[in-house]
Amino acid sequence: MKHPSKAPMPDAVARFRAGQMPPPVFEAVVQMADAERELGRLRPLASAEDQGDRETVLALYAQADKTVSSHAERVGSHLRSLS
Repeated sequence: MKHPSKAPMPDAVARFRAGQMPPPVFEAVVQMADAERELGRLRPLASAEDQGDRETVLALYAQADKTVSSHAERVGSHLRSLS
C-alpha cells in the first residue's frame, strides 16, 4: 500500500488534480490516504482489539478503492500507455 519512493506532490498540482475529480471520488481518495496512515499506526496483530481495528480500516480502504477504481481518470490517462 505504501510507496516509499513516491515524491511529494506540490500543492498546486494536488489542487488541480482534486478539481478534476467528482466529489465522491475525491472523498474516497482522502479516505484511502487516511486508511494508509492508520494502517501504519497499528501494530501488526498486537491484540484482538488491534486486529479488529485493522480489519475495519482495511474494509474502509477496500470500499474507497472500489469507488476510485470505478472512476476513469481522464487527465493524462492516455499518457500511461506510453510509459
